[in-house]
Amino acid sequence: MNTAQVMLMDNNLCVLATCIENKPNSSLMQYTCNDDASEMYMLTLKGSSKYRNIVSNPEVSLLVDTRNNTNGIRALTIYGKASIIEDAEPRQVLITQLVEKNPDLTVFAGNPDVCLISVKIESFLLLDGLVESTYFSL
Repeated sequence: MNTAQVMLMDNNLCVLATCIENKPNSSLMQYTCNDDASEMYMLTLKGSSKYRNIVSNPEVSLLVDTRNNTNGIRALTIYGKASIIEDAEPRQVLITQLVEKNPDLTVFAGNPDVCLISVKIESFLLLDGLVESTYFSL
């Protein structure tokens, strides 16, 4: 597992950037990821801007940072393709995992209009401080 994947596993808060018709949208999100940090999962409501943008344009980027960490600031930009998971069984398993990592999502996860976003990660750009950068491809 590379440094970017470890950083992704160690956090649970990100900014999700979507875009439709050249109009960007950014949203603060809680997430979880699979065991090898190659896929991320988040919740949104059907009909939200995020939902509409992802259905129309699956290309997304996400930002995870360590600004609250005393070991210095790192910023991880993630590039990937998003989709909405419709299949009931894996959807429920992943929502349960997401709520276990982010208990304050419990009520939101129970909303009948909640949708599960999956982001298949393609690459990472890790900035360590202001000038050190490393690109990772999956």
